Amino acid sequence: MSYSNRTYATALTSTIGNVDFSQVHEISAATVRKSVDESQFVLKWNTDSTPTFITDNSVTVTWNGTHADCLTLLATEAWTLEEE
Repeated sequence: MSYSNRTYATALTSTIGNVDFSQVHEISAATVRKSVDESQFVLKWNTDSTPTFITDNSVTVTWNGTHADCLTLLATEAWTLEEE
């Protein structure tokens, strides 16, 4: 499957209540991927249709990138607990 037409972003969890989940690929606040400290979460959407809550700054985006960039980010200590 090609993910080249998607934009990935992280945002502050404090703004998750402003997400209109009908505009993104996630289902609800309960199903988003969160950082280890739960201060941020991941969203993705089709690049040609940026969600209105992003364009009007209702949700505070902290990072955005491609699918490959997102996989790299999610492999960091901030997003994945290290196995013991």
